[in-house]
Amino acid sequence: MKILVVSESFIIRDSLNHILNEILDTDDIITVSNLNNVLDKELLEIDFSFIDVNKNNISIVERLSKIRRKFKSSKIMILDSKKDIELFIKSVDYGIDGYILNIDDKDEFIYIINKVLNGKKFYDSELLQYTIHNEKTNNEIDLTNREKCVLNYVCKGLSNKDIAKELKVTDYTIKKHISNILSKLNLRNRQDIILYAQENHIIDDTI
Repeated sequence: MKILVVSESFIIRDSLNHILNEILDTDDIITVSNLNNVLDKELLEIDFSFIDVNKNNISIVERLSKIRRKFKSSKIMILDSKKDIELFIKSVDYGIDGYILNIDDKDEFIYIINKVLNGKKFYDSELLQYTIHNEKTNNEIDLTNREKCVLNYVCKGLSNKDIAKELKVTDYTIKKHISNILSKLNLRNRQDIILYAQENHIIDDTI
């Protein structure tokens, strides 16, 4: 696997080089301070790009998205500590695979990296409210009727056991439904489900 790390901060470049080498067991990591230092033909060979942005870098996102159209299996992830909403919305439009605002916990970071590399999207929960403006993202969310029902019970504060009683199924079935919901909505836990449902107005009060 060939990896590209772009950051103006040498600390971030060196840290990510070490962490990604440990996670993915590869020494084939290119670290640069600016994407302009990398030729398009080199980008075509990249399997995973991690971009640290500290200002509006829509041009970087546009360039990477164009490259990926030629190499669809390539994954792109962005770290945006400035929380640039315009850049985030553009990134979703361009199909960027991951968008995070910080790296607080190593285990969680490893989880996110693996999720993106396995073909899933991951957007920081603080940014999910803005995906409502993105038709493509909303169309990709495809919960079954039973999953929507479980989501509503989760939002009402019911435990897996209580939901199972309401739906007359096993606890395991509910656990599986919740796992599917988390995966489809790119969320991490029940709290994220509740927040997402509130921000996107998808709670059904009739249930």
